[in-house]
Amino acid sequence: MRYPSIPKPNPNLARPLNDAVELFLASNGLQDVARTLEVHPGHLRHWLYVRPGHKGYTTFEIPKRRQGVRVISAPPNSIKILQNKFKEILDVTYEPKKCVFGFITGRSIADGASLHKKRAKWVLNIDLEDYYPTINFGRIRGLFIAMGIGRKAASIWAHLVTQDGKLPQGAPTSPVISNMICKQLDGKMMDLARRHHVTYTRYADDITLSTTKNSFPREVATFSGTPLDSNNVQLMNALLHVINSAGFRVNDGKTRLQSKAVRQEVTGLTVNEMVNVRRKFLRQIRAMIHAARKFGFCAAGNEYLSKYAAGRKSRNASIDAAAHFKRVVYGKLAFVRMIRGATDKCYVNLCLQMADIDDSPPNQIAEIKKMYEEFDVFICHASEDKAGIATPLYNSLNAIEVKTFVDIEYIKWGDSFVEKINHALSRAKLVVVVLSENSVDKEWPKKELNASLAREVEGRTKVLPLIVGTQAIAERILEKLPLLNDKLYKRWTGDSDHVAKEIRTLLS
Repeated sequence: MRYPSIPKPNPNLARPLNDAVELFLASNGLQDVARTLEVHPGHLRHWLYVRPGHKGYTTFEIPKRRQGVRVISAPPNSIKILQNKFKEILDVTYEPKKCVFGFITGRSIADGASLHKKRAKWVLNIDLEDYYPTINFGRIRGLFIAMGIGRKAASIWAHLVTQDGKLPQGAPTSPVISNMICKQLDGKMMDLARRHHVTYTRYADDITLSTTKNSFPREVATFSGTPLDSNNVQLMNALLHVINSAGFRVNDGKTRLQSKAVRQEVTGLTVNEMVNVRRKFLRQIRAMIHAARKFGFCAAGNEYLSKYAAGRKSRNASIDAAAHFKRVVYGKLAFVRMIRGATDKCYVNLCLQMADIDDSPPNQIAEIKKMYEEFDVFICHASEDKAGIATPLYNSLNAIEVKTFVDIEYIKWGDSFVEKINHALSRAKLVVVVLSENSVDKEWPKKELNASLAREVEGRTKVLPLIVGTQAIAERILEKLPLLNDKLYKRWTGDSDHVAKEIRTLLS
């Protein structure tokens, strides 16, 4: 049977979001749901019931970090567009508790882990079994009814976000709905945590409890033998009752109680001294970069797909292995940056290695490469001298292939001015200081000059004064800068090409 051709819905809500939320909360039937999602009621009925959206889901598996596979169900485009609209509404409606860190704007996996870092003597990890499938159509419908939505509309909304009566992992709406369903669990777990003086956080199905006491509260969990053996951990009734009464089950195979003496992990991050990624994760990135350098991105990508994403490769034979491999590496680097910071030496080193073999890295990586490049010349100047002196000199030096730093070329909107200037100064062989009546009394050029002179004393650079103006002006400038009195300076005559050639001679 051929189904009629129905145009895809508009991917964005046209009306103000607050108005859409009011319509959602007041919805009673199909007409109201369609109005909220800004689609024709007949089209909505067709997508949900005539040609059920759950029949068009694409299901595939990805390996989990430790063992087993994770089943991902991606909705068809028409359903995904409606779910994305609904997600916007739900994100505004849901008010997360302070203990929730998964899929919350402004909160990250690192924020949750930071609450347990360094000070925790014991860390208890609990995993909820079959987290998404446990949240079924009835629970979701009940959630919407409890929010004041009409029963018919609640059924339609629940049908929109489920696949075969369960919450699919892979739908845009699933994370926020799972958090809304867990609100009762979070409230009771926070009460339990307060009573026993432990810290509680949740990231999706990962629950973490930690304490600063010398022993973990026996009313919550106990262990026999060594805490290194997760099989020895026993969760007590007070904790199990809270989890089970909220409609979830504990995955006993992933329950771990870790003392300060061993590596403590929270949602895959170590927290003993600082929030950090696992060493294995960094080794994997290094290995991937090494493979790309040795065999090329295409070969490395095909190898990666065959090992870790065979299902994806078989579903899409035209997948670009090299591009996919790069996305994976840059995604992992972005994760390291989020956890360890943009200036972390390990992160920067990995970025530089990747930029060395990729001709078109992402802007962020390209900027790091620029920042950490060696410069032949750094031009120190006041903004008033930029157009007439600094820029022409920069252009003349570039024309004869002298690597030159000038702020307007390397510092972009939103960049840290101090950070980039310091990096460039530390990597310049020569510092040309443009001295004029404009610059001699300005605070920032003086700071750059003093930093350059200090590096010159250490033998790490050479300062070249370039004075603008008459002999009388030059004498007045040198009176204000006595540290330059013993230096031979040049006078600026407007011939940038001549100055550039002399600088190249010095470099050679």
